Amino acid sequence: MLIKNMGITNKIRRKAERLKKVSGIYAFICLFLALSFSVSTNAQYSKRLKPKKFEWTKNWGVNLNMGATSFFGDVSLYDDDYADKLKKESSVGYGIIISRRINPLFNLELQFLKGKLKGKNSKSHFEADVLEYTFNTTLNIVNLLLPDNEGRFFLYAKMGLGQFRFSSRLTYKDPEKEDRIVDTGVPEFVFLLGTGAYYSLSPSFSFNAEVNGRMTNNDQIDGTKNKKDKDYYSYISIGITYNINNAKQHYRKIKKTPLIRKY
Repeated sequence: MLIKNMGITNKIRRKAERLKKVSGIYAFICLFLALSFSVSTNAQYSKRLKPKKFEWTKNWGVNLNMGATSFFGDVSLYDDDYADKLKKESSVGYGIIISRRINPLFNLELQFLKGKLKGKNSKSHFEADVLEYTFNTTLNIVNLLLPDNEGRFFLYAKMGLGQFRFSSRLTYKDPEKEDRIVDTGVPEFVFLLGTGAYYSLSPSFSFNAEVNGRMTNNDQIDGTKNKKDKDYYSYISIGITYNINNAKQHYRKIKKTPLIRKY
């Protein structure tokens, strides 16, 4: 009986192995056909469209900006009142953005920011120096919703990821307690999310304003540590952009729902 069962088991194994081989062959054939179809379709499509050569020397911009940096965390009294936050717990920040317009919808950016943060509570107060760099992308909301617009005022959303370093000093009101100094030593990750608007003054110059929040992977910017929440800070700024070699780009229009307008 045992021998019969072993024979049946071996037969089942052999059938399962055959099925695996056959299914693997079929999967390979299907994948090959799909890739072949995709390549041939893209080739025919590209021949029909004949897109222009992408030129990396065009549509660059340099933005200089300045504004207010505000901290949100443990050593802070005005997290729920942004007006008082700007008046009493904000410092000056400034930066530079190097951008490349990919198309009328998307920009890529490399942003540098240097600023100070400060805050206080009933027991202590702190000050910190912050230096960060982020890689960002922006989405032009006006061009997305109104592809054929010819306006000069645009709204955009912004998102990015980068690193920052800080050095902070926490001072206690109790004179018997020593100041606490915290320095990252190595860069920490920071996630950027925000929105902005710009007005095109001319093909070469534009004026912009932004509100961005920075969510950090650190809870000691203010010199204290809370296991529940991470620290974050904001940057409200105004700036001016100089567009370098700002050439017009032409894009095909989708017949029914054009998402990208001609430039």
